[in-house]
Amino acid sequence: MNIRIALSTAEQAVVLQKREVLVAKINDLGNIIASCHGCNGSTSTFEYLYKGNELGVVKDKAADKYGRGFQKVDLQFRLFRCAGCGMGGLGCIEMSKERASYPNEILSLKWFMPESKKRLSLPKDTPEGIRNEFREGERCFEEDCLRAAAGMFRSVLDKTLRANGYKKPKINLAQQIDDASKDGVITESRKRRAHDEIRVLGNDVLHDEWHPIPAEDVEAARHYCQRILEDFYDDRDSVLKLLREAGRVPDEDKVPEPKE
Repeated sequence: MNIRIALSTAEQAVVLQKREVLVAKINDLGNIIASCHGCNGSTSTFEYLYKGNELGVVKDKAADKYGRGFQKVDLQFRLFRCAGCGMGGLGCIEMSKERASYPNEILSLKWFMPESKKRLSLPKDTPEGIRNEFREGERCFEEDCLRAAAGMFRSVLDKTLRANGYKKPKINLAQQIDDASKDGVITESRKRRAHDEIRVLGNDVLHDEWHPIPAEDVEAARHYCQRILEDFYDDRDSVLKLLREAGRVPDEDKVPEPKE
């Protein structure tokens, strides 16, 4: 069966734009080395064979980019499977000629998806809910859902301050950030970053009319959000001492509500 994958010019431009910085690599065995979502961003091998059988391939034709007359080359869209967690992936591979043998006549890997960005490390004492929220923001960022990612990183900041006793009636996020700086938990420099890179960007998403936001702004929000988590949870005992001296009631000191 001759199956073709037809992409409009606009769709092709989007794919190329998203893949212009390709981290994934293809090896001599025809397998792809890439960061895996299912393995929390760790580098893994995505294999095109499973139990000795190809997972699936659709073949198309592309113009020979070296301009050898009117020759065409194979363009293969292949399914891959992470050897670690079993997560699937799709790769576009340009072959060296028509009716090329895979993997012996591979020319280049055009793109691979989904490709995870490297996960930022978080302190071991980071609460599970806050950790999960941060990771969800990273996944949004990887899928180019930039506004969603910005909102998630703002939410991480909000929940972190709440977990450390800064959330009170009529005390907004801006004041909570200032209070954390006054208590010495975060530095003056970090306070400015929390306002400028995380809070303001997240507020734009939550309260303003829809507009695109740059990936660089979201990357900055992710970076400084991680740094603030380090401020609060890298040396938790020292931070708890500061919080208690300032009269804050972190989650560790809260009395659980009785179950009904």
